[in-house]
Amino acid sequence: MDFGLTDEQEMLRDTARSFVSRHCPPERAKQWDEDGTYPAELVEAMGEMGWFGLPFPEEWGGSGGGPIELTILAEELGRASLDIAMSYIGTFIAGLTIYKWGDDAMKERHREGMLTGRQRFVVAMSESDAGSDTASLRTSAVLRGDHFVVNGEKMWCTGAGLPGVLIAMYVRTDPTAPKHDGLSLLLVDPRSDGVEVRRTATLARHVLGTNEVHLHDVAVPAENLVGPINAGWRIMLSGIELERTIMSGGYVGVSQATLDDAVGYSLAREQFGRPVGTFQALAHQLADLQVEIDSARLLAYRAAWLLANGLPCSREGAMAKLKGSETYVNVARWGMQVLAGHGFATESVMSFRWRESIVATISGGTSQIQRNAIARSMGIRSS
Repeated sequence: MDFGLTDEQEMLRDTARSFVSRHCPPERAKQWDEDGTYPAELVEAMGEMGWFGLPFPEEWGGSGGGPIELTILAEELGRASLDIAMSYIGTFIAGLTIYKWGDDAMKERHREGMLTGRQRFVVAMSESDAGSDTASLRTSAVLRGDHFVVNGEKMWCTGAGLPGVLIAMYVRTDPTAPKHDGLSLLLVDPRSDGVEVRRTATLARHVLGTNEVHLHDVAVPAENLVGPINAGWRIMLSGIELERTIMSGGYVGVSQATLDDAVGYSLAREQFGRPVGTFQALAHQLADLQVEIDSARLLAYRAAWLLANGLPCSREGAMAKLKGSETYVNVARWGMQVLAGHGFATESVMSFRWRESIVATISGGTSQIQRNAIARSMGIRSS
């Protein structure tokens, strides 16, 4: 079994790590978070690197990269912050859905924007009564001639307030069908009449922002329907393995950077005449955290390898997401303990890591949802 990367993958990793050092070190990511600033110049720099075109086929103008390359990029960008990794991941995940399910005209309309990152897409699934139970969403879309009329509200929509975005919104197009069978995917322009986007105050994730989206008699062109009508549930699930896998790479990167900071501090900080990291109570805990991170890394890259080889990885993707997100929370919590008062000070990067980590086990599917998926794969029907 080969756990190594190819020369090209090693080069991608080194390039991405250098990119983070130059353009978005953790201190800068923390400042962007505190200021609520979206670093458009950073995303533009990612586009100049050709990274947004990486997941798309060469014949379409992309680079033909696969899940392993995308996971490498997510891990390295995660060293800056999870929000920075999402600035990359969130842009192309919806784009890949459009590429897979959109008709030729739709794909051509958005091709240049998707390949360069100039066209940002965000996803809207959750509602006030439809979080983990996404299929219970009630935002309605009624087809009237050449357009849909959309009414409802979406919650926890990351990035919906950024300039120039299009919202890939899951809506109910058949209220009489079983809940999984009546959903569709529409591209909604938040600048349309009847759309109101409100930013939600949150502990972290301020670079992209978290939003409510309210819709009142919003006219959406019928040509903005992605895939067949009422196929929304199938479309939603078609990209979930890749999303979980790549996000797991981001968790690994930010966890490793957090632990590296804690280890560095533990070797520099002296108490009782020696570095605090040399006391067994801390040394063993730091060692255990490295084991956890390496376990999360192996799970993430196993899922990426399966996807790259055309093999299903629903169970493995859920495991990677579960382990990666919970590892970030655990490492950030112990990072605060190691830095003690220095971590408690809001000027520290560690305090930022701790704030940011809290949502990792909630967003993108809660830890409980991942455990349900894993249990089902084991033949256990959990409730």
